[in-house]
Amino acid sequence: MPRSYFWILYGHLVFACFFIGGMSFFSILVKNLRNRLSPEEFAGEVVSILRFYHPFILLCMGMLIMSGAWYLTGVKIAMGPSFGALFVPLGLKLGVVFLAVMGLSFQFFGLGLRLTRGIGPSGNGRSISDGTDERLRLIRAVERSNFVNLIFALSATFLGLSMLTCPR
Repeated sequence: MPRSYFWILYGHLVFACFFIGGMSFFSILVKNLRNRLSPEEFAGEVVSILRFYHPFILLCMGMLIMSGAWYLTGVKIAMGPSFGALFVPLGLKLGVVFLAVMGLSFQFFGLGLRLTRGIGPSGNGRSISDGTDERLRLIRAVERSNFVNLIFALSATFLGLSMLTCPR
């Protein structure tokens, strides 16, 4: 494989670290903020964090998908007919990545936009700042969704690393 594939793999690993590290940091940060701030302050701070966090994680996920697909194309060419040995672990990994993308889409667009745009869950244009309880409920849903997506990301990482032991 050409030397450029080293840089693709290197970039893939760097963005995987940003992705998993960012998700872990968000989980830890939200738990600490919940203990230190009043409910109104907590909700406001988390919403302001989400305005940076969601685009950052979306960028990392996009880079992971594109660099992974680009690298996989080179692996297919290099392995030739023996690429079939990767069918099961690669299929499992891509299945978990699909679930992670669906979970992240729900987290970003289903929950995050309700918080950052201030639209209530009924879609009636009512300001979400009217009720702190509703904001806290949505933040708890974002926390749970982030945790599930973190599990998916760690599973995809494990399955990706397990392909190193496949016969070539």
